[in-house]
Parts: sequence; C-alpha cells; structure tokens
Amino acid sequence: MANTIKNDQRRFIEFENLVVDYTDGDVAIFDHVTDMNKIYPLKTLTNIIGICSSGSMKMRIGEQDKLVMPNDVIFCPSNLHIDHIECSPDFECKILFLSDHIIQGLLHDKISVWNHAVYVSQQNVISMSHVCRVEFGFYYGLLKSKIEKRKMDSLEIIQVLIRALLLELCLILEKSAENAGEEPKQSQGKILFNRFLRLVADNDVKRRPITYYAGKLAITPKYLTMLCLKFSNKTASDWIVQYTIEDIRFYLRNSNLSIKEISAKLGFANMSHFGSYVRKNLGASPSDFRHGK
Repeated sequence: MANTIKNDQRRFIEFENLVVDYTDGDVAIFDHVTDMNKIYPLKTLTNIIGICSSGSMKMRIGEQDKLVMPNDVIFCPSNLHIDHIECSPDFECKILFLSDHIIQGLLHDKISVWNHAVYVSQQNVISMSHVCRVEFGFYYGLLKSKIEKRKMDSLEIIQVLIRALLLELCLILEKSAENAGEEPKQSQGKILFNRFLRLVADNDVKRRPITYYAGKLAITPKYLTMLCLKFSNKTASDWIVQYTIEDIRFYLRNSNLSIKEISAKLGFANMSHFGSYVRKNLGASPSDFRHGK
C-alpha cells in the first residue's frame, strides 16, 4: 500500500508526537491504547475500529454518549467528533485507523452496509460474541505478523486481510441490526440522507450533479447538502466524489475493461476529461494508476 500511494495522496492519517505501531498513509494501528485522551479530542479524519480488551470507557461520538466495555467493538466514521472521554485505570484497546478510500475501496459492494450502520443507524458500539472474538484474534494476529515483516510482498496480503476483517465486521453490523428488531423511528432528514447514500451507491454513473440526486429525493440541492453535513460532516459533493473515485479505483485495478470502456461506463464525456479527473484525485494518469506507478 505504502509504495502505491503518491505523496500528495498521503494526507489521510496524520499523527504528531504519538507512537504509532504502523502507518502507511491509509492505515494506522495502535496496539496498546490505555488512554484515548492522548489521541483525542479531535475531529476524526479517518474511520476508527477499536476493540476493547479490558476496563471501560465513556465517550461521546457526534451527539451520542457511548459506554465501551470489554469485548466491545467501537465503530466511528470519519468527520465525526469524539470528546468527553473517560477511561478506567485498567482500560486497554487496540485501534485500527482506516482512510475513507481504503474503507470504500476494500468493501466496495458492501459499502452501503457500512455507511448505513455507522452514519444512519449510528451503531458505534457493539458487543462481540465469543466466536467473533476468537475469529478477530486470528485476523489480528495474521495482520500484525505481516505488518511486522514490513516487506513489499506483504502489502497486498495486508490489504486482503483488512478486507476480510472488514467483511466480518459488516456481518456483525448486519446481525446487530437484525437482533435489534424494528429500527427506532428515524427523522425524515435521516431517512432522506440514507436514501441519498443508496441512490449514489446504486447508480452505475455516480458522478452526477447534486440537482440530479436532489430531484430524485424531491428536495432542493441546498437542503440535501445541509442533511449530508448534519449527519456525516461531508457535503453531498464529497460523497459523490468519494463514490466515483472508488469506482474508478476498482475498475482500473480489478477489471479487464479498457480505460476507454471505464471512462464511458462511469459517464465521462471523453477520455481527456476522465484522465484529468483521475490525475486530480488519484495523483496519476489512468494508465499509470492501473499499473501501480
């Protein structure tokens, strides 16, 4: 991962005066966190997945107070505030920080599950079963082993392991939603925000004007952007660009389609426009990005 990301792309995770067990610009791991206040309060620029191994922690994610106990999984999406943190003396957890585009790129077809759970349903703290804890231990052990080797041939394996772990966590999120039964009544605004995310995710051509999506929802573009900012601290344009870029990344790296075919499939008017868009957002031409340059 580290060598395939251009310098101007390495802006997702920035830590100062902290000991980080591993970071490559898109992934960072803290193996033994005993006081979250050493990392926060701040507005998160990355997605957080934490596993509490002992003690307890009270925290506020966005506008909701959460209690974290041993064997709980903490999910916190990017662009939400974490504050009012109180950790017990015996608190300890492991934390995985993942950039938005790593989450989007590795999950891809499951991204709607993730977005609905962490942004709409706000499933930020979930207790793991014994089986899940054992399985997580296997994934974490393999991931840590590959990370410690720090070899080029381990980078692709690290991505595969993180994808497998994310898919397992998505299953936990889905089961948690099923076990909860009928969802609490949501505000009309949150329902519209959820519908917007699904509209973007389900469209083959995601790069459309905000007016297109607002029209589908029968609301104004200004109101759509206000809802996106309220529930995710991202604008509607941010979401459209994020989904579009990950489609580009997916098709360039995981399909046999020609660059011209990908450009047409994703709704770009011509190859020149597509090339400029890719260079602006991925720091390389479509051809160079496809070949990992």
